[in-house]
Amino acid sequence: MVGAMRHSPLGRPSTRATAAALALALTMMLALLVPSAASAAGGPAGEVFAQTNAQRLKAGLPALVSDPALDAAAAEWARHLASSCTFAHSSSTWRNTRVAASGWVATGENIAAGQPDATAVMSSWMNSPGHKANILDRRYTGLGVGYATGSCYRTYWVQIFGIGTPRKAFNAGAGDLTGDRAADLLARSSSGDLLIYAGTGTGSFRPAGTAVSSWGDRPFVTLGDFSGDGTPDIARVEADGRLMMLSGDGRWGFRAPVRIGTGWSTFTQLIGGIDFNGDSRADVVARTPAGELRLYPGNGRSGWLAGAGSRIGTGWQAMKDITYAGDFNGDAHGDLIARRTDGTLWLYPTTGRGGWGKAMQIGRGWSSLTIVIGAGDVDGNGTQDVLARDAKGNLVLYGGTGRGGFLASRVIGGGWNTMRQIG
Repeated sequence: MVGAMRHSPLGRPSTRATAAALALALTMMLALLVPSAASAAGGPAGEVFAQTNAQRLKAGLPALVSDPALDAAAAEWARHLASSCTFAHSSSTWRNTRVAASGWVATGENIAAGQPDATAVMSSWMNSPGHKANILDRRYTGLGVGYATGSCYRTYWVQIFGIGTPRKAFNAGAGDLTGDRAADLLARSSSGDLLIYAGTGTGSFRPAGTAVSSWGDRPFVTLGDFSGDGTPDIARVEADGRLMMLSGDGRWGFRAPVRIGTGWSTFTQLIGGIDFNGDSRADVVARTPAGELRLYPGNGRSGWLAGAGSRIGTGWQAMKDITYAGDFNGDAHGDLIARRTDGTLWLYPTTGRGGWGKAMQIGRGWSSLTIVIGAGDVDGNGTQDVLARDAKGNLVLYGGTGRGGFLASRVIGGGWNTMRQIG
């Protein structure tokens, strides 16, 4: 199949059509394909990202950074092209509404369709002066890549380049515990072992590996990178109230426990991994039996800043559970998702400066689910996702849209009712 390409220079969408190539591709189409979810940051999109930086390094240019907001925008446009059977650029206004909050002040775009793989589309772009100019533009500092399959052209490729300094919220969930850049999952088994399920980056998990044998019946808490060494950490509260941190080694395991606090047994829930005060360090939010939320700001070195324990909310006893959801609404600040006792699901966005935005209901009928957790970017499309376990023990993926909503849910595994905890 003959591919088609267009490029949009900085801030300006291209208006020159490649009608002949489009017509030829439509004529040669053998079958219509049902559009699939786009994949960014992993799979074919990840290969395009790596090859783009290889071309820049060859030209003596700095590598572009990967950014969830750019990935999400590129993935969204790739899905639009695939589902609508169209081939046209997004506008700079459309892109900016999706990435400006993350610190990107200007964008450019390459699109292509019909190329079978990452190498083919990169070859096409590098042999086109306009596309090559975007790839080798030294003003760009970030890149998001979208890939989708659909009717007409079969494959759709989108690069969105950004200028600026990205502001990122910490990802939700256990994070990358195995060193492969994909979001992983922790589970506490019925036998008391702590297991790691390595993520594929495409919405599934590999078979479990044992991280800690005989962990016991104490719940774990995901902390994000609380120690500041670049790898995710976890914690647990012992019977005597000691808060013990286990720093991740990035190789399927954890280092020896270290005490980081005392008196923590009074709390009903701990939520870690969030940067609530906007200082780019992972904090912990604790819920009291009376329904107060208290902030324990981390210092980025396995300890706490002054003012730990300040009250940041009341009335949270009405919540069945609370989870950190990462930047779920796309404003570059971390959010909490809470499930109320009536089965409604609520998003509580933060301001990134130690306060709250406006709460909004994002779901109902969630009371039948036995576990609901923020899990990071499980499906690899650049947005934060939610995982839930239903009454039958199925693990259900609720992919985030990056705008405060959900994609269609799908079951990604069975037999999870044997796990005492998932996170």
